[in-house]
Amino acid sequence: MAQEYIAARAAALIGRGAGRILLGGCTADPGAVLAAVIAEPDLWRGCVLTGAFIPGVNERDYAAIGQDTTVETIFTTAGLRRGGGGAQSVRHLPLHYADYAARLARPGVVDLVYMTVPPPAPDGSIGYGLTCDFAPAAVAAGARLVGVINPRMPDMPQAPRLPQDRFAALVWDDAPLPELPEAVPDAQSRAIADHIIGLLRPGDTLQCGLGKLQSAVLARLSEAGLRDLGYHAGMIAPGIPPLIRAGVFTRGVTTGVVLGSADFYAQAPSIPDLRMLPVSQTHAIARLAAIPALVAINSVIEVDLTGQANAEYLEGQQISGQGGMVDFMRGARTSDGGRSILALPATAAGGSKSRIVAALSHGTPVSVARADVDMIVTEYGVAHLREVSLTERIARLSAIAAPAFRDALLRGAR
Repeated sequence: MAQEYIAARAAALIGRGAGRILLGGCTADPGAVLAAVIAEPDLWRGCVLTGAFIPGVNERDYAAIGQDTTVETIFTTAGLRRGGGGAQSVRHLPLHYADYAARLARPGVVDLVYMTVPPPAPDGSIGYGLTCDFAPAAVAAGARLVGVINPRMPDMPQAPRLPQDRFAALVWDDAPLPELPEAVPDAQSRAIADHIIGLLRPGDTLQCGLGKLQSAVLARLSEAGLRDLGYHAGMIAPGIPPLIRAGVFTRGVTTGVVLGSADFYAQAPSIPDLRMLPVSQTHAIARLAAIPALVAINSVIEVDLTGQANAEYLEGQQISGQGGMVDFMRGARTSDGGRSILALPATAAGGSKSRIVAALSHGTPVSVARADVDMIVTEYGVAHLREVSLTERIARLSAIAAPAFRDALLRGAR
């Protein structure tokens, strides 16, 4: 059986001066251990901290925790941009979810995993709770494991479990779990959602990211009378359970993370037909391609007239990361009857700036290559781009830009 440690003693298991630590993200953030290191920084000296720190949820400046700490991250959050540890201490890894999971799955990459978990079940086993994304990869590769047991963390059925002796130590905590406020759709998002709903069919399996556009799509599904749908995504939000009860999602729900409010967490274990799987299964292209009629619905910041998109850079700053979007886009395009949808409002800055641009600004990363794009949707319509020439793409994308910018886009294209 794993020993119960105080948080500081559990933090010291890594040893001073060496090691890569995987920190649980989303609700698995190991707050009690991090608080112990903040109080005694020398516990983690020269360590590398890595994780999928979700913008708006895991907003600590992890580079400022410990002494001479380096952070490797696939999402650059506002907390990391504040730079208490110095910009040189944050290394952004431009990796898709599937690639980051594969990295963690290599023996020797991660030395120790710290994550928040639910209390042990009657048989002594411990589940991953609401966050079953990346930790299983490092655990399977042999990394040592410390669990922060929190009674507020639900124990999810139909999810992977670990024997208690797999843990090097257990720490107890009763802090509130990190939450993500539900995005409230605006008029633009609802108009875009109406176009997306018109692209869906009974029998589809949907993948949605998080945000206003996705919330608007979920809100419209029941009203639209669509039924016989499945759901397969990296995360699920509070809009899913009502749709299951309404008979919209009858083909089951698969995810790796449950993220939202405390009320949503409390009801999560009773969501019917909900399976929790790690990224190695939720984002694997072979698994996605085998799902008939998989429809990936994601949002981006801007799209240029060739179809390539930026989803992570704003005003010269890295504000997010690749995430799992392209994993799902490629899986959906390979799926029999599948398709990929990228959605965005046509304008920003109160309508003064077009989000469809003639070309991405110099230095802006291409999050989505033009060869991966299928359909682009704004409130002005749908641009079908699969197997379409560059010349025709210019015409189709200009047509769904805000009217005030269409002529300038065409001039810019010439």
